[in-house]
Amino acid sequence: MINEFHGEQDVAAILSAGTALAGPQKSPLPDGKPFVIVPEGFKTQTLEDVFANPARAAGTVKLRDAASFIEYFNRQKRPESLIYASLDPARILGVIDDHLAYDEALAGDDKAKGANWRAYRVEFPVPASREWKTWTSKDRQPMGQLELAELIEDNLPDITSPDGSTMLSIALNFEASKEGNFVSAARLQDGSTNFVWKEDVNATGNKIAMPSQIRLSIPVFENGAPYSIDARIKYRIKDGVLKIWYELIRPHKVLEAAFRAVWAQIEEQTAKKILLGTPE
Repeated sequence: MINEFHGEQDVAAILSAGTALAGPQKSPLPDGKPFVIVPEGFKTQTLEDVFANPARAAGTVKLRDAASFIEYFNRQKRPESLIYASLDPARILGVIDDHLAYDEALAGDDKAKGANWRAYRVEFPVPASREWKTWTSKDRQPMGQLELAELIEDNLPDITSPDGSTMLSIALNFEASKEGNFVSAARLQDGSTNFVWKEDVNATGNKIAMPSQIRLSIPVFENGAPYSIDARIKYRIKDGVLKIWYELIRPHKVLEAAFRAVWAQIEEQTAKKILLGTPE
């Protein structure tokens, strides 16, 4: 009977303790989120939204230019904040609450481990410019003469060599050749190529001189400085049909140079050494 009586007391004590947990409780965990025990299954439920401020900052802010990234990061940065960079795809990522540096003076203490949440981030997915996307999307893609003419006309300001009037004349000549057949191509002494086309077999041949190489001046990233990049002109003629395309020369090096410029600007204006890589 004594053992049975003590058992009933134990049950009552357990139920009393459970009832005491029914009200809001302050969490002993580092995140400090208050919670309640709800009856269904006695699972925990946080009540952070009843307070004026969250227990800690979290989330990812995504920005569209370097200046905005710099302003936001500088506003929120702490001694432990770090910045990471990756090129493929181009991205700058600031982790405001990154892990803390190891402190030998606290060896043996949990604080020496430097663990932090890594949950508060600011991201700048460095967007490619419209010009860069236009020219790289057509790189090494064979086109007919009309498609090439449209590309030249639509993007004439991007071409710095040959000059605009020369390239416009080439585009107009290609448009005029839409009903003809290309019969030959001959390389000239200056490196350009003469394409000869005829509207019929008895007609006099018409010539279009196309340079062997053009030079572009375009921004790599949105609102960025322009960079020069050369493109070789390639072609083939088969059964009277001309296919022509360009090959950008080492575009990856131009991309790297433009990204390094963004990198240097952010490093200088945040006073933080950027790490090459991504945090997990």
